[in-house]
Amino acid sequence: MSIEATPEDPQCPADAGMQAPAEYVPWCSYCGTDEYLIIESVEPSRTADAAEFLEISYTCGECDRFYGHPVRHSPLWARVATAEPADTTEYLHCGEPMKPKDTRTVSLSEPLSTEADADTGDVRLEINILRCDCGFQIELPA
Repeated sequence: MSIEATPEDPQCPADAGMQAPAEYVPWCSYCGTDEYLIIESVEPSRTADAAEFLEISYTCGECDRFYGHPVRHSPLWARVATAEPADTTEYLHCGEPMKPKDTRTVSLSEPLSTEADADTGDVRLEINILRCDCGFQIELPA
């Protein structure tokens, strides 16, 4: 099964000679490249040859076309393996890396006793706040 969805106003047609480097690989047939692909989901295949294939869906960030089809395990993992290693962990939201917004210290306390004048244990934790352009934010330990 293969799915291709196209936008109303195409803007970047590929040269007619630009073909995918192999069958069953992520590729934008309109732009003629895999440079702008945003992988939306990768799931185990439900077909008889599930040991060899995954079901993938992705969007081309340049022309906004959506694709869904089986892909062999190796091209997908080869693409991940050849990507430049990141220095830090990135958290994604809306398909984009979240940006650091703020750093702060929070105090966590748990009463050790029910006595009114009992000393409470105090733990301080540094957290980083990451924010997406849509407004979603997450607090993570620093």
